[in-house]
Amino acid sequence: MNGQRLLIRRTARILAASRLILAVVFLTAVRFDPNHVPWAGGLIFWLLSIYLIWSFAVAVIAWRDWWWDFRLAGTAHAIDIAVFISAVYLTEAGHSYGSSPFIAFTTLMLITAMARWGTRAVASTGIALLAGYAIAGGLLGAAGGTIDTYQFVRRIANMAALVLIMRWFGSDMRVPLVDTMPEPDGIPGKRNDQLMAAALGFARDTFHAHGVAIALIGQDEAGHDLYRQGDGGLQQQRLDRTGLADGLAADVDAMLFDVARRRRITVSRDGELRAENGAFDLALADLCQASSGILARLSCARGDYLVLIWGLPVVSIDDLPAVRAVADEVAMALDREEMATLAQSVAVANVRNSVARDLHDSAAQFLAGTLFRLEALRRWIREGRDPETEILAMRASLRQEQAQLRSLIDRLRLGIEADRSIDIVADLASLIRELGDHWHIATTIGAQDRPLPVSIELAHELRLLIREAVANAVRHGQCSRVDLVIERASDGTLQVSIDDNGKGFDACGHGSYPRSISERIAALGGQLRIDSCAAGVRLDIALPLRIAA
Repeated sequence: MNGQRLLIRRTARILAASRLILAVVFLTAVRFDPNHVPWAGGLIFWLLSIYLIWSFAVAVIAWRDWWWDFRLAGTAHAIDIAVFISAVYLTEAGHSYGSSPFIAFTTLMLITAMARWGTRAVASTGIALLAGYAIAGGLLGAAGGTIDTYQFVRRIANMAALVLIMRWFGSDMRVPLVDTMPEPDGIPGKRNDQLMAAALGFARDTFHAHGVAIALIGQDEAGHDLYRQGDGGLQQQRLDRTGLADGLAADVDAMLFDVARRRRITVSRDGELRAENGAFDLALADLCQASSGILARLSCARGDYLVLIWGLPVVSIDDLPAVRAVADEVAMALDREEMATLAQSVAVANVRNSVARDLHDSAAQFLAGTLFRLEALRRWIREGRDPETEILAMRASLRQEQAQLRSLIDRLRLGIEADRSIDIVADLASLIRELGDHWHIATTIGAQDRPLPVSIELAHELRLLIREAVANAVRHGQCSRVDLVIERASDGTLQVSIDDNGKGFDACGHGSYPRSISERIAALGGQLRIDSCAAGVRLDIALPLRIAA
C-alpha cells in the first residue's frame, strides 16, 4: 500500500526516474556499441556521463524537495533538448543521419512537457525538437556527412506525428483522477454536519493526509464555521471574523506552502503557476498549526470556503490540480445539499399556502357565515319568532362543516387519492344547496354533461373555490342569488361560470381579483376572467380537465 501511495500524483518522480534510466541506457549503448561514434567517442561519452550525473541529481531533488523540483523543471527540460540534439549529431556523424537510438528520447521530452505545463508546452517542445533535429542534419551535411534522406524524412514525419498526438490527448491526460465523494447518510437538506464530515474524510483519504480543515469564509457576517478532522476525530467550532483568508490573494485558487522555509507555489484562477519565496503568514494554517501543506479555495452557492490539507506523506506539484478536483467534488455536494434545502423550503411554503387557502375558503368563510346567521337569529328572537328551525339548520351546517374539516385533515395526512374520480356535477349540486341554506340565498346549477367525472383533487379544489366565491358574493356584494354553470369545453378544459346579482365592484370593467381564488386557479394551471358592474359579478374560470384513468 505504501508503494502505491508514493506513485499517486507523483509526476515529477516518475519523469525523473525515466530520465535517469534513459541516461544509463544511452551511456551503456555508447560504451558497448562504438560503431555509432566513429569520430567523437570521447566527447559523447563524457557528455552522457555528465548528463547521467545531472539526471541523478534531478531525481534526488524530485524525491526530496517539491520547491526546487518546480524551479528547475524548465532548466531540466532545456538540457534534455540540448542533450538530445547533441547526442544525435555526435552519434551519427559520418553515418546515415536518421538512425540514432536517441530518437526515442523525444517521447520522454514530449510527455514531460505535457505533464508539467500542458498542451502549449508540447507544441513548443515539438517545434524545438524538429527545428534542432533539422539544423543538426544540415550541419552534418555541410560537414561532409552522409544523410539518408529516406530515414531523415521518416524521422521528421514520425516526430511531427508524435507531437500532434501528444498535443491532442494532452488536455485529457492532465485531468487529475479522483474518486467520487461518497454520499453521506441522512435526509437531503438536513444533513449539514454529516456532509462536512464526509467532505473532510474524502479529502483526507484522497491525499492520505494527517489532517484536513474546511472553513466557511463567505456570506456570513457573524463569523466562521470551522470543521477539522485529524487524529482527534471531527471537530466543529464557531469563530469570530478573524480573517481566515489572510495570506491567500484574491486571484489565487490553490497553493502549496511551507511557512518555515518561506516557500509557496500558487496557481491562479486562470491556471498560471507562480513560485514565491519570502516570509508570509496564513491565518487558517496558523490556527490549525500546519506549517506546510495545501490550501485551496472552494466556491459554491453557500459562499466561499477554504480547504486546508496538511501532514501529507509526500508533497508534489501534482497536488494542485488534484486539490482543485477534490474541491469541485465537495462544492457539487454542497450545492446539491443547498438545492435540497431550498426545495424543502419551497415545498413547506407551498404546503403552508395551500393549507392557508383551504382554511380560508372553508373554515374561515363558514365561521363568517355562521356569525351572519347568528346575527339574523338574534333579530328573530327579538321579533318573537321561533328560533328552533334556524338552530336545527345551523346544527346541521356545523356537522357538515365538521365532516369537511375531517376530510381536509385526512387529505393532509394520507395524501390525495389521485387515481379516483368523482362526478363533479352531483358533488357541486349538493354543495350549492348547502351554501344556499347556509347564506340564505337562492342558488342554481346548470350542466350539459352528466355525469362529468374529474379527479378527487380537482373536485376538492373546485368545492373550496366555489365556497369562497359564494361567500364573497354574499358578504361583499350583498347578493341574493348565485347561479353556477359547469361544462366540458371542446378544447379539453372545464369551464365554470359563477354569476351573482350583487352590487358588484365600484366601477364596471375588471375589478381586483380575489386573492384566494386567483391563487388557487393559478396553482391549478387555469385562467380567471371577472366581469363586474352594477348588475352583479360574473366569474369565468377555465381549468385543465383531469379525468382519472
